[in-house]
Amino acid sequence: MSKENPTYEEQLFIHLISSYVTAAWVSLGKLKNPVTDKIDRDLVHASFSLDMLDMINTRMGAKLEEWETKILSQNLTDLKLNYMEELKKDETSSKDETSSKDETSAKDETSAKDETSAKENETAETSSGAATTTEDTIGETEE
Repeated sequence: MSKENPTYEEQLFIHLISSYVTAAWVSLGKLKNPVTDKIDRDLVHASFSLDMLDMINTRMGAKLEEWETKILSQNLTDLKLNYMEELKKDETSSKDETSSKDETSAKDETSAKDETSAKENETAETSSGAATTTEDTIGETEE
């Protein structure tokens, strides 16, 4: 900062940047949500916060003092790296979920085929006379 006591405008800038930075960290699941007191993860909201910080940097870049640019760029770098890590986690977990779903559906298909084969075998046995019919059972009981 230019002085030990920041001006009111500098304080507003610090507050604006820290609001979006904090919102991004909370949305990335790196900080507890102060409202719910839980760790929440919302990458869409994190992306929005990053976009806002990028826009501030782009639109105000030439007008910012050196310390302001440094604070903004350091926070953006840290947040973007963490955002990319979280995206990779999502990709990895969706690949794992997809492979488990594929394995589960393959098992389900195998079970369904086994059940169908068993029913076909029962039907074949019944039609060849190997199975006992209800009439045979009744006839045996009467004798």
